[in-house]
Amino acid sequence: MSFAKVFIMRWRLLESGTQNAAINMATDEALLLLCDEKPHITLRFYQWTRPTLSLGYFQSVHDVDLEECARRGFAWIRRPTGGRAVLHDRELTYSVVGPLEIFGESVSRSHEKISLALARGLHKLGIRAELIPRPRLLKDAAACFAAPASVELTVQGKKIIGSAQMRTKRSLLQHGSIPITLDVEALEALMKLPAFVLRRTATSVSEALGREPSIEELKRALIEGFQEFFGIDLICRDLAPLEQELAHRLTAEKYATPQWNRLR
Repeated sequence: MSFAKVFIMRWRLLESGTQNAAINMATDEALLLLCDEKPHITLRFYQWTRPTLSLGYFQSVHDVDLEECARRGFAWIRRPTGGRAVLHDRELTYSVVGPLEIFGESVSRSHEKISLALARGLHKLGIRAELIPRPRLLKDAAACFAAPASVELTVQGKKIIGSAQMRTKRSLLQHGSIPITLDVEALEALMKLPAFVLRRTATSVSEALGREPSIEELKRALIEGFQEFFGIDLICRDLAPLEQELAHRLTAEKYATPQWNRLR
C-alpha cells in the first residue's frame, strides 16, 4: 500500500485537553517539525487554562493592549503561524498537521480542504457555514475575527472560525479558533476595535446555533465531519515520547520566553 493511501485512510486523533498557552503552541510546532522526519497526519483538539490572546507571528505587540490583557488576568503568546490576534477563551481550538502531498501544495488549496471538513462538522451540529465568496479587508484591524479570508468559514457573512497556517518544505500545520461564545467587550478593549465592527463581522457557534453546545458535542460533530470529508478513520492516540520531549523543549526555550513573545 502506498504512503499516500495509508495516510488518506487513517489519521491520529489527539485530544490534549486544557493546557497553558506555551505548551499549546509548542505541541503544535513539535508535531509539525517531527512530521518532516516521520510523516503522519494528526487532528488535534485543545483548550486553554485561562483566557489567552495569541498574536500572529508577524504581528507587533503594539497592535494590541497588553496592559489591558494583564489587568484582566489574561495570558498572551505569539503563535508560530501568521494572521492577526485571537482571544482564546470559551472556544475549542483545532490543529491539523500532515504532509503537503496529502493536502495540496498551495496554501489556499490546503486551507480550503480543511475548512470544508470543518464546515461538514458544523453542518452536523446544525450550522450551515460556507466559504466567504469575497474577502473583506480591514487593513488596520488587529483582530483575526474582524475580517474573514477567502478560504475561511462564515455564517450569514460573519466569520465563525479563524485559522492560520505554517509550513516546512514537506509538511503543514493549520490551527484555528472555534469560539463557542464571543466576549465582544473584551475583544473591543484588547484589539482597539469598536464592538459594532466585531458584531458585524464575527459570530460564534452559540449565536449561529441558537443555543450553547458542550465542548464534547462540538468535538464529536467536527470529528465526524473530518472523517466523512476526507474518507478516513480517526484513531485516538497520545503524543509519542519524542513529541512530548520536543514540545517541552520548545516550551522552555521558545514559547515561554520574552525573546520569542516580544519578537516584534
